[in-house]
Amino acid sequence: MNKQKKLWIGVSAITFAGLATLNGCSSETQSDAREVNGAGYTSPNMIIADEGEGEGASDAAGLETDDLAYLTQLGLMRGHLYVGYSLYQADHVEHAKTHMKHPKSELYAAIEPAFAARGVAGFATELQRLASLVGAGAEKSIVAHAYNELMEAIGHAEQGVNTQAQTSAMQLKRVVELLRVAGEEYAIAVVDGQLSNAHEYQDALGFTTIAKQLIASGRTQEGDAGEASAKAARIIDELAAMWPSLIPPLTLDTDAGALYGAAAKIELLANGL
Repeated sequence: MNKQKKLWIGVSAITFAGLATLNGCSSETQSDAREVNGAGYTSPNMIIADEGEGEGASDAAGLETDDLAYLTQLGLMRGHLYVGYSLYQADHVEHAKTHMKHPKSELYAAIEPAFAARGVAGFATELQRLASLVGAGAEKSIVAHAYNELMEAIGHAEQGVNTQAQTSAMQLKRVVELLRVAGEEYAIAVVDGQLSNAHEYQDALGFTTIAKQLIASGRTQEGDAGEASAKAARIIDELAAMWPSLIPPLTLDTDAGALYGAAAKIELLANGL
């Protein structure tokens, strides 16, 4: 299936606890066979920004100069790592390994030249360490430490943007892009009420969780910005039923339309700031 080209946006602080705020995930009881070879469980073909859509360049030069494109690439890494870490802590190791592979194998090389241009350090060492620990089946506490170190390193890298990329309006626009991407993923994951791709279902969950975390970071603002953040948080809360569990059931009565609708509502809030 051809995917539309997509954008992914980063956020400076993501915690495993945030997963519980979106759904009631627990240690599910699906068989080991489904764990590894679940319905439609395939590695997605990751595509970054399409220049024709006016959403930022995806080439190396674009990542060096375009804040949105830069944060997009970092956000894609965060999304996979978040979901991979969550799955690992919930004992879904094979799922976790698959999500951990993409950030380094598909994304890091493209963004690495931008670090020097923006005067920030990269995080290749931390990225490789986490992937290696997960691949080796390390103790959860050790993986948690490595994950937190990597998140801190990515957070430092995310500071290499202009102040215009840190406004309340831009914050909500980043949330909008996250939800649109989650919609694209969910549309692939759930087709006519049937699970088609577990990996994409999990990606959609991860990026929606990140969107919620990003909004939460702005909830303390006053005035219009604070009110817009509060409204956006309520909109995302309404999406919780889309992920009844971390490992998806074979049938769902939800679809991607809810994510696209949420994105449209939050875009109006962003445009009003």
